[in-house]
Amino acid sequence: MSLELQVTAETPPTFLWHTVEDAAVPVENSLLFAQALRRHNISFEPHIYSQGRHGLGLSGEDPHVATWVDLCAGWLRGRGW
Repeated sequence: MSLELQVTAETPPTFLWHTVEDAAVPVENSLLFAQALRRHNISFEPHIYSQGRHGLGLSGEDPHVATWVDLCAGWLRGRGW
């Protein structure tokens, strides 16, 4: 299940965000995934927020963390979406 072990040359470009405080999934998992993407020359954009619980998603519960939505939209637009 470890994403960093699943990265191949066919892995698509990836937008990635995580919070350091996530108690369910350690932030290190996202950092390892980003490293694997880099090793395979896969384009990625990581965003690590210092605060925020697991599962925030689109809740808007934390306005700072919610900035990932606009960042991702801009990233997608930049890729032609």
